[in-house]
Amino acid sequence: MKKRKKMMKPDSYTIDHGYSSHIGQRQQNQDALRVTSEDVSLHGKGRLFAVADGMGGHPGGELASRLACSGLSDYYKKEINQQGALRPTDVSRHLAEVIIRIDRNLRLEGLRDSKIEDMGTTLSCLVVTDTSSIIAHVGDSRIYRLRNGHLTCLTVDHTFVQDMIFEGEVDPDRAHLHPLRHMLTRAVGTGEQLELVDSRIDPIKTKDCFLLCSDGLYNTLTRSCILDLLSRHILASETAAELVLQARQNGARDNITAIVIRIE
Repeated sequence: MKKRKKMMKPDSYTIDHGYSSHIGQRQQNQDALRVTSEDVSLHGKGRLFAVADGMGGHPGGELASRLACSGLSDYYKKEINQQGALRPTDVSRHLAEVIIRIDRNLRLEGLRDSKIEDMGTTLSCLVVTDTSSIIAHVGDSRIYRLRNGHLTCLTVDHTFVQDMIFEGEVDPDRAHLHPLRHMLTRAVGTGEQLELVDSRIDPIKTKDCFLLCSDGLYNTLTRSCILDLLSRHILASETAAELVLQARQNGARDNITAIVIRIE
């Protein structure tokens, strides 16, 4: 599927976003995504985008990712407890609290049905406000930013392999081939309570381009390929579709999902 919508931002910039998702060579697409529609009352909380990848090998992976993305509606429904003008730190804290609540709700759902008691998902969220990009992240879906020709991964994978990279035990260039690459150290849902949500706040700049994606995409495409596709001056929807198509043509076995956001 693919969709594109251009959203106006008063007196500042426009946001062009598009997304695409494909089942790959799996029997079920356990990826889910969330994009904020224009009819949502934002209350100064910005535009929210998210990718979730249900944990393979666990019953209910598709349900977990779908519930996680639908649960993000609470981001706009819940009031932010703060005084004065809404600051990026307020938004970041509020988003993390919503994700912790989603984690609790998934575990409660699992208690109602023993078949899905260990269901879990990754969840990587990006909020674009007047001044900032705000990230909240759990798992190994990723958020990249292209700025001035440089591609930066703004998230850190919560995996055993990433921990081994930090310890110098695994070559980062070969991590995508490691047999433990899919084993998460942190997830939303599962039987273990989520204690921490990674967060990051950066100033927004015109011409920034963001990519939210599941591991089915970045494990199949090289960084240079991702950089090349994001650098092309085409609509965000076309870029997202091309990223997924390239991953499929490269033999991606996993589900593949991409959201592209351009600040113009």
